[in-house]
Amino acid sequence: MGRGKQRRKYKQKKKRMEKAKRGKLVRFDLQNSGRKYSGFRDKYCYQTNIHRLIYKDAKFQNVKFQASNITNCNYKNASFKGIDFCNSNLKNSTFKGARFENVIFMNCNLKGADFTDAKFKNVYFIMTNIEVAKGVNKEKVCILNKYPKDVQLDANCEVALFRLGQISKIYKYHVLHVSPTKINMWVMSILLEKYGEGTGRALNALVKRKDKRFFYTVASYMNFIESYLKL
Repeated sequence: MGRGKQRRKYKQKKKRMEKAKRGKLVRFDLQNSGRKYSGFRDKYCYQTNIHRLIYKDAKFQNVKFQASNITNCNYKNASFKGIDFCNSNLKNSTFKGARFENVIFMNCNLKGADFTDAKFKNVYFIMTNIEVAKGVNKEKVCILNKYPKDVQLDANCEVALFRLGQISKIYKYHVLHVSPTKINMWVMSILLEKYGEGTGRALNALVKRKDKRFFYTVASYMNFIESYLKL
């Protein structure tokens, strides 16, 4: 690599680090690397663009992929715990033997994706066609294709969700909210089904909590609610 290219790469890296320090989103873009990657945790990945990367045996925890392209990647025997794939393209990626726990696939392209021998625990496919994928065990996952119009929010939930929608550290990851005043009813239907009226009480407690970092995924809210309710 020439000195000029090295300087450009260094400047680009420095800019990304400075943006990350300022709390701005930094896109990850990498293709055709022969290196084996080990995974990561507590990360919001917006418009990630990766192709033919190797994540075999990798571990991912509390990660949200939003509007991302993740194509022809190797996730054999990887572990996914508390992960959201939203509006993302997973075309031709392999998840053979992977383990999924508390994972959401929402409006994703799974064409050619391979889930042969994958293990599923509390996994939701929302508005996602699993018929174009291989190896998804329908008996082990929850498939949601009909918008939940009849979700009833009690007063605690309504107040908490309005307040949380005004908090940047919560709202900007779009887990509970589509807009500051519009609720993601897909997610709320899941939380209410699991925790009932305790959901509103827990979310009100979250409003008052000082540390609001790392609420990137549906599972991160599940963990908080269960901790608050002592389940």
